[in-house]
Amino acid sequence: MLISLFMALFLIGTLYYVLGVGDAVIYRRIMQDGADAGAHAASVMGAKGMNLHALLNVVMAVITGILLVIRSVEVLLEIILGVLYGLIATIILAAKAVALIGVLTPVEQTVEGVGDAVESFVRVAHDALDVAHHAVQHGYPLLAQARAVDAMAFQEAYDPPVAGGFVVPLLGPRLPEGGRGLPVEKDQIGTLCDRAADGLGNRLSNVNSKVPRWLLRFVGGVVSKALRLGKRRTCADNVVESPRRVIENRADGTQVWLGHEEFQYRAYDIGKSAHQNHWQNGERGIRTAQGGSDDGRNTVHDAHVVGRIGFAQAEYYFNGGEHKSEWLWKQRWRARLRRFRISRGWIPKGILSACSGARGSGSLDELAGLCDVARDFSINAVSAH
Repeated sequence: MLISLFMALFLIGTLYYVLGVGDAVIYRRIMQDGADAGAHAASVMGAKGMNLHALLNVVMAVITGILLVIRSVEVLLEIILGVLYGLIATIILAAKAVALIGVLTPVEQTVEGVGDAVESFVRVAHDALDVAHHAVQHGYPLLAQARAVDAMAFQEAYDPPVAGGFVVPLLGPRLPEGGRGLPVEKDQIGTLCDRAADGLGNRLSNVNSKVPRWLLRFVGGVVSKALRLGKRRTCADNVVESPRRVIENRADGTQVWLGHEEFQYRAYDIGKSAHQNHWQNGERGIRTAQGGSDDGRNTVHDAHVVGRIGFAQAEYYFNGGEHKSEWLWKQRWRARLRRFRISRGWIPKGILSACSGARGSGSLDELAGLCDVARDFSINAVSAH
């Protein structure tokens, strides 16, 4: 009877312990899922913001292309009229030149009037689009933060146990010109006119018809060259605004590429106390099985506070092999989860200097290796991810 009583108590303690460990595993699993959801939600908003920048760039190019065509026709007419005025000095072609001048002059004036009207519209439209670029750049990081908090703390799938959370950077990465926001900057105005001209020329070259392909390409090239004649009048005097591009360099001069800090979001969620709701049964079971009282604590149990914090990292990236100059002209920005890595910005500069000095030095190879481990440390290894 004594052996049976002892075994019964032992089995009851074991059952409590198993239930407690199960609750703890589920608790950590939900905490990690919540952090993953928050990081990914923030990165999705970042990708949407970059895609919206690309859309605004395309709209700016289309509007610029319309004005560019009109101004190019106007320049061509002016050139033709200049040639005709020169032919007036000749005796043989003077009469025909005068007749053509009489026909083309009203046409040139009409085209100029239409160009002026379109130019007024383009100025207003580009001012609005420039404001939209600014709003997207600085507003979407706020939306990313709100979306991440909603995903972590207000979705029934993660609450409970997730009580709240946030992502960093809070307002987006630091920009070279100051402030924070999506990692974009103003491009040159000439880029906009060149893209409009090349786009119209390429569109003509790719038309499906019975005309030989080489002839279409030749005509498309001629059209592109002709459109560039109106570039000076279109991309000057603040007629159009600058498009946006992905930032080239940080404030310290280092280059920025995909995978760098500027495209990363790190999520941190905080769980509710394991003594609340149904989690308290598992906590009570573990303490009882460990021989502690119902409200007893020990050093091992105090470490459970670490388990109430979840970490995750995600990034947004351009899904294509095009050159960096194309990244804000095509809506191919996507989001994905990444292994959690310590931010380079969080590591003291003295340590970074020591790590840099250790590389290439035989006596400090171990320090360099330790720096690599610290830099690439994955929280997921200790959070049962």
